[in-house]
Amino acid sequence: MIRFFKPNQIPVSTAVWPPKWYTINGNQYYDKRRVLNGLTAKPFVPNERCRDLCRGTENCSTKDPNSCQFLQKYYEQLCELDFNSIMQRFKNLANSYEERNFLEGEIEFVLIFHETPKNPCSERWAVQKWFKENGVEIEEWVK
Repeated sequence: MIRFFKPNQIPVSTAVWPPKWYTINGNQYYDKRRVLNGLTAKPFVPNERCRDLCRGTENCSTKDPNSCQFLQKYYEQLCELDFNSIMQRFKNLANSYEERNFLEGEIEFVLIFHETPKNPCSERWAVQKWFKENGVEIEEWVK
């Protein structure tokens, strides 16, 4: 979906291993549409407690996020974050990019996940829940 982004929409990966095309030699870059690629939100990357807890949807017996050990550990990880600190980090990043004169419109960060939106066991579930519990509704991005 990043191919449909505008320059003021900044993708931010939450994946342990972002796609190879997402960086150039591990560095951030602007694509031909002037969309910044290569940012990762480290606090949202699943940590060691989540390692080896997911066997993929094809091997999942319940396909229910509420009973998924991986997503439970991931949600616990998110609950340890300081929400105000995370929001300040996004604000600081937005301020640094707003100074660039080619951006049109307010900065919009779009968290990108490894799984598709149709996957019920995506980290989206935990991230959306965490934001909602902190008073911020986030939605799935649509073009």
